[in-house]
Amino acid sequence: MEPVTVIDGHIDTILTTKIRFYHKFESTPANMRAGNVQAAFYSLCPVNKPMLVTKFTEFWFSYVRSPRHGLMQVRSVDDFDRARKEGKIGAIMHYEGAGGIDDEFKRLEEGARQGLRGLCITWADTNKFGHGAKFKGEQSREGLTELGKELVARAQALGITVDVSHLNDPSFWDVVSAAKKPFIASHSDARAVCNHPRNLTDDQIKAVKEKGGTIGINFSVKFLDEGWKTTNGKGVTFATIKKHIDHIAGVAGVETVAIGSDYDGTKIPPCLQTPTSYPALFKYLGENGYSKHDLDKIGHGNLLRVFKATWA
Repeated sequence: MEPVTVIDGHIDTILTTKIRFYHKFESTPANMRAGNVQAAFYSLCPVNKPMLVTKFTEFWFSYVRSPRHGLMQVRSVDDFDRARKEGKIGAIMHYEGAGGIDDEFKRLEEGARQGLRGLCITWADTNKFGHGAKFKGEQSREGLTELGKELVARAQALGITVDVSHLNDPSFWDVVSAAKKPFIASHSDARAVCNHPRNLTDDQIKAVKEKGGTIGINFSVKFLDEGWKTTNGKGVTFATIKKHIDHIAGVAGVETVAIGSDYDGTKIPPCLQTPTSYPALFKYLGENGYSKHDLDKIGHGNLLRVFKATWA
């Protein structure tokens, strides 16, 4: 089987480079090339204050423009081909949380001019725009604020893909009501397979499909398998990941499935410890019911479709 090209909907390499000096990097340029990763959302996090947006944006550009990383910023759909022809990995700017954006959206407009192309409204917190899904404890019953609903409209008008990963359930449904274009869940899994508030219910999966969006399979062990602690994640296998892909594809079609690894930001199972494992994952899926056409959609085609619909 010909290699499957990957566009990864979420990696935390910028956060880890800036803060987590002890971390062994998963998404190194060499690993990404070995895994046939064409591009990724290089997320800026935390950006819950204006000062942090400025600091992390400066660091993002210094990282992406460094010749030793072999990256090229992707600002348009055409840039994916440009990066490939130049032998570069595409870097897409993405805010993981909107808390540092001002009420007048000037920071959002500046971000768009700088090439911001993806926006999570919250992280696992609450801000002036909405409520995030907490990792533990009782979930808020409140959704987006009126300002949050306006944020969705402004972001989509500016050509920024709205991202519902990390939102709580009421905020998710408010995005469904407010969105005029497709949106994505960049790094979320199926709640029916693993009951975690960061994952999506079947009704939410259907809503993403109806809006023409995608759901990026998150490789975090805690979102893949409720019993991960019993084996420290070693029991999470390709078969576990396939359960989430099967479920989302069964509920909403293979056109709704994408990749959102969360590399460099969470505990990853041994079977997918770095992007070098992508070929083995796609080989496994190909041997267990998925055609090459399906895998190309999952690997990159579905996200490209959304980018074409939302970046214009």
